[in-house]
Amino acid sequence: MGLIANGVHKVNNKADLTEGDFSRVRKMVYDYCGINLHDGKKALVRGRLMKRLRNLQLGSFDEYLNYVDEDSSHKEFLLLIDILTTNKTSFFRESSHFDFVRDEVIPKLGDRPVKWWSAGCSSGEEPVTMAVTLLNELSAVRQPPVKILATDLSTEVLHTAKKGIYTEDKLEGMPKHLLHKYFNKETTDKTSYRVKPNVQKLITYGRLNLLGDWPMKGPFQIIMCRNVMIYFDKGTQRRLVERFYSLLEPGGYLFVGHSESVTNKEIGFRTIQPAAYQKTGV
Repeated sequence: MGLIANGVHKVNNKADLTEGDFSRVRKMVYDYCGINLHDGKKALVRGRLMKRLRNLQLGSFDEYLNYVDEDSSHKEFLLLIDILTTNKTSFFRESSHFDFVRDEVIPKLGDRPVKWWSAGCSSGEEPVTMAVTLLNELSAVRQPPVKILATDLSTEVLHTAKKGIYTEDKLEGMPKHLLHKYFNKETTDKTSYRVKPNVQKLITYGRLNLLGDWPMKGPFQIIMCRNVMIYFDKGTQRRLVERFYSLLEPGGYLFVGHSESVTNKEIGFRTIQPAAYQKTGV
């Protein structure tokens, strides 16, 4: 229990995350969403969950995990997942992927409806970059129907993505001419920019556990799942890639992070450039 001072329950700021506590957290997270928290993540887990101990005035991680287990609303469990999900992203991250989309994918679209998916969209930088890249290449007179699906496990980052407001430091990767063309400066905060409605309307945001049911239907021409699979073990990665394959149209493209790879040729992809794969077969 926490320390008692003058009758007030007081958090122990030096609470230790024991191996037993860490194992409980690892199992919770893995069973729910397949993320594998290896031993090197113990300090990160302690640091992030310590804030919840302070907010809830709990004295140990054991108390906190019991609190999570006993919360019938599951709100605290989902908050725990949010806290432990790493959401580092930026506009035009791994820009060679967007160069390929601009030069090789968009010119071949014709009048076909556009259906792309950002799987692990975080705070929205990736799907906004997809939309900006597309709009900047399409004819202003004739545009096909466009739907960019953007999903993430974290409700917190999805809330940020749906607002579509970014500070100047977050927009460092956005070329200046595209910033002025597709963003409006906020009148109430001169250091922030809001995504223009013609961009934001192309994107549909939704919460999705990649290990759960997928309610959407394909086929997609592009699926981006970049810097997500590094948190999964090999078996989970393979199952996920197989599911992506089933939702891509023949000749469709899967983009992953540069620290990730799709190595098993039996799945049905061919490498077209680093971390970019095309669906083969029918």
